[in-house]
Amino acid sequence: MKRRLTLVCWIFAVLSAWVSAQAADYADTVRPIVKNIAVSHIANAQVKVTWKLPQGFSASAILIFKDTQPFVTKNQITTMSPIAQVKPDSTYYVDRLMNYQEYYYAVIARREDGSLYDVVLPSINATASGIRARRETVAQEEDEEVLPEKLYADGQLRELPLPYLEMMEEQHRPNPLRKEVLDAGNELAGKHRTRQVAILPPYIFEEDMIAPAGGDDYFLFEILKDYFIRKDYKQSVESLQKFLSVNRAPAVTNRAVFYLAESFYFRKHYRQALGLFLFVEDEIPAMSKKWIESTLDLYQLPDENAK
Repeated sequence: MKRRLTLVCWIFAVLSAWVSAQAADYADTVRPIVKNIAVSHIANAQVKVTWKLPQGFSASAILIFKDTQPFVTKNQITTMSPIAQVKPDSTYYVDRLMNYQEYYYAVIARREDGSLYDVVLPSINATASGIRARRETVAQEEDEEVLPEKLYADGQLRELPLPYLEMMEEQHRPNPLRKEVLDAGNELAGKHRTRQVAILPPYIFEEDMIAPAGGDDYFLFEILKDYFIRKDYKQSVESLQKFLSVNRAPAVTNRAVFYLAESFYFRKHYRQALGLFLFVEDEIPAMSKKWIESTLDLYQLPDENAK
């Protein structure tokens, strides 16, 4: 009897694993969302947008959107036209930036019926950090491609060429101040000198903005609603730590760790926040990088007046 019960349990476990795998493949098929979006320079005014296709991805085409504001809601997608359409098996697109504004990208799938799956997930299928054309000097040689003349937004002043600035500094260099004047100025400035470091605003993933039906997502939503959104970061830390003490789905775990890192960040516990942001960097690369950089900047400030 015991041997038969063990066999039944084993068969049930195998079937459960198979059903879970099939459900995951089906979810990727009916929800065609690219992942791991990233953007990098390949030339002074050219950038390459890359992404990965999940298993079972199915679409008639992939559309590329570009804007000067981060993509955070699907409303931005529905009110603008894509800059390009690529094949459904494509994993990159090369774009040319015609000015020095900061740009953000979103990669959206077009279904077989022609409709867009306009779900926007920052750091997943939409870049969380902007990118702009590099300002390096371009050699003006006949056999090289010359960048277009207009690399500045309308109303933006053209910068003076670097050699001209150096000449101006040589011709109009002011007379040096006496040591006692410099010392007095430094002492006076030291009394009023403060280090200005921008604090990032709280970030909530789109999945957690609407109450889910149940499961791990629902419990995480309740913690965010009761504590994180109310800026009760002390209780948010305690609740999220308790939430993470139990095994959760990987996607929910990654978001919960990110919120825990944010809670430590806003409590000025930058060492703990940095470790947690680094923990989810591989899963949420672009967004984590932004918060890691900010945490490193703030880490050098005194950790006092913690809430």
